[in-house]
Amino acid sequence: MFFDHVPKSNLVCAHRGARSIAPENTMLALETARNCGAHCWETDVRLAGSGELIIFHDDTLERCSDIASRRDAAALKPWKVESFSLEELRRLDAGSWFLETDPYGTVAGAEAVSGAAGCRIPLLREVLDFSRKYTFPVNLEIKDLHGPEGDTDVVDRVLDMIHETGTMELVLLSSFRHEYLHRARALSPDITIAVLATGQHPQDLVSYLKGFSAAAYHPDRKICDDTLVRELVREGFRVNSWTVNDMDRACAMQAAGAGVITDWPQRLV
Repeated sequence: MFFDHVPKSNLVCAHRGARSIAPENTMLALETARNCGAHCWETDVRLAGSGELIIFHDDTLERCSDIASRRDAAALKPWKVESFSLEELRRLDAGSWFLETDPYGTVAGAEAVSGAAGCRIPLLREVLDFSRKYTFPVNLEIKDLHGPEGDTDVVDRVLDMIHETGTMELVLLSSFRHEYLHRARALSPDITIAVLATGQHPQDLVSYLKGFSAAAYHPDRKICDDTLVRELVREGFRVNSWTVNDMDRACAMQAAGAGVITDWPQRLV
């Protein structure tokens, strides 16, 4: 399964692809993550307004696309992803913003890769096909779609796509909405699950993780320390902390037994 395809220690997972040198959650960021030697990558899946599974982090489109420059979309502000069909989303430029804002200073520093302009929002199928072709594992985070309790249809669709593309062994499924993870486990005894956490740990953490038959725990770096990592590793869990961009801290966490999810995979491999 997923963890059979990555190292047992010193895991480096590219957060939203190699997003410090390519526009996040694009095929270019995915390809760059693989090319720079990351062991796997982490990305975000949600639904287009027309129901297709797409790769995009934010609830709204303005940060990572050129939607604000499109006069025909002005009336739809604040440009929620769910307000746009797949056809409309695929017409957006999801890469030029990276060149214009240079969020990590890598464009000015000539470290960023070429080809950002004109990148498109990918389909989940596209990234899973890439994973299968290159045996490149992917941590899929299912974004919370803020539906009512019990509305977990997105999980069913994601699992259907994983089965259709034959990528079950290459996928690690995670979400901050733990209801989604319970649904995933109910539907698939084979899916590898990681529990995401921010702010604070769930109570009785070890028992909580076992309740999902989780293979891994993904805590925010702010609540992750070496003692926690060692305890969970002793219990048989993998720990991968996010988002770890300080290289000294990353190395210390790896020494304690954790993997790191980072925007700078090229500096850790």
